[in-house]
Amino acid sequence: MSRARVPGPLAGRDFRLLYSSTVVSGLGDWLDQVALLVLVTTVWHGGAGDLALVVAASMLPLLATPFLAVLVDRRQSRRVLIFTDLVQAGLTLGLVVVPGVYWAAGLVLVRSALGSVGGLAGQIQLRVSVPPDGVQAATVLLQTAMQSVKILGPALGGLLVALMSPRAVFAANACTFLVGVITARALRTTSSPSRNTDLHYFKELREGFQHVFGSRLLRSLLFVMCSLMFVVFLYDSMAALIVPALGMGTSYIGYMVSAVGLGGVVGSLLMGRFAARLRPFLTMAGSVLVIGCIIVVIGFAIVREIRIDSAVWLCVIFLLGIASAGILVTFPSVVHSETPVELTGRVWALMNSVPAVLNVLAPALAAALVVWTGLGSLLLMAGAALLLTAVVVAVRLGDVPHTAPPSGADDGAGRAEEPTPGPAPLNSGAPHRETRAPCARRAGSSTEEITMADKIDKLAEAGFSVTDATDAQQAVLKSLTEDEVNVLLSVKSRVEAAGSDVEGHSVSDPSGGYLW
Repeated sequence: MSRARVPGPLAGRDFRLLYSSTVVSGLGDWLDQVALLVLVTTVWHGGAGDLALVVAASMLPLLATPFLAVLVDRRQSRRVLIFTDLVQAGLTLGLVVVPGVYWAAGLVLVRSALGSVGGLAGQIQLRVSVPPDGVQAATVLLQTAMQSVKILGPALGGLLVALMSPRAVFAANACTFLVGVITARALRTTSSPSRNTDLHYFKELREGFQHVFGSRLLRSLLFVMCSLMFVVFLYDSMAALIVPALGMGTSYIGYMVSAVGLGGVVGSLLMGRFAARLRPFLTMAGSVLVIGCIIVVIGFAIVREIRIDSAVWLCVIFLLGIASAGILVTFPSVVHSETPVELTGRVWALMNSVPAVLNVLAPALAAALVVWTGLGSLLLMAGAALLLTAVVVAVRLGDVPHTAPPSGADDGAGRAEEPTPGPAPLNSGAPHRETRAPCARRAGSSTEEITMADKIDKLAEAGFSVTDATDAQQAVLKSLTEDEVNVLLSVKSRVEAAGSDVEGHSVSDPSGGYLW
């Protein structure tokens, strides 16, 4: 399929690679989750304590991500993705031979930490793989894919566990990490660390905190997400009790997960169609309002012991999935719109790790509240809290317009990776990345943006050896207009058409023969 026929961010080669890797990785995560639960409970006959240990091992590294994010921001995102996926593949293979739950928890702990680091690098890579006005569309595509995987993943994981042993499923998941390594190596653009080393680790760490708490929108979003995630985990952690309390069999727990995932797919598609016209916080408030109403209805049905056909409840949960897309798409869009690329890792880590702390505390509180007030009352309180949150967000932040992500400094961001030997140097310093290095092209009396990654793609697809360029030559490429790129393409085409009569320059030609 030609580039012109592919809509939106998928027209870019690097985003297609990132998208494919994310889908495969998401599917592998679901396979792994099912296999790990079966291994702990069925093979090792572990109890609630063993399950809690494994869950805690997967959650605790989230608390360390703000401190690891400084190191991620110092490195090229492409190299971080390769390293983390490669090591995670080895750790996952370790689960194939691990002898017991404590060893498994240790491997899961380290792998989860690396997964968090890789996730930060993925967000940075997203910013350098699409232009600023394409970040929201790219977010919608990724969210749609992850919700689709949420439907397929648990069912496929259960099937593979039934056909094979849980350990064999771990081996299959290790292969998904290797796919990530292959796709990351194929990326042509990557974030570009600064050569400035004036700042120290703790000063860079403080920059991320200062940016979040110095921005009214990010502060507000962090508060809203903390409130939402805490309340959501209050009732979500009790899902195994909610389903039978509504008069449905335990098999409907899986159906509920699939219904939420299917609703998430539909909601993400709707967000992709209309999100650009909507105010982000007003969209979030509307989503929370719908979710709050649904939770209140479920709580009321449990308190009153109202019995409704299971198909009706599946439709209700499907609507909950649709509504959740308004939050899941808006959150990353606002974070990216308020964050320069050079701070993406640190800001993204902080915005995700703080709600994660509350997610760990919520299940314990939910268990106590169920004993004290009852399951239905817990849902009624959670629903009321969501409705209150929706009103506050709509009143205080509903007028905030959508904005495009800011650019960083134009000192080498979003470029094709140079073949520099050895690891990328650690750095600290001033802004060192940009979503894309832009230049202007003229079309009549108007100017249009052409990005560095687009130019690299064009030249590379035409057979130019752009990765052999020196720093100085890379700088020249960044300054080219699209007309100049087209001239290069035209000249190369004419040279090739001449066959043996005209030969290209050698690589050693200082005038730029490396392009041939």
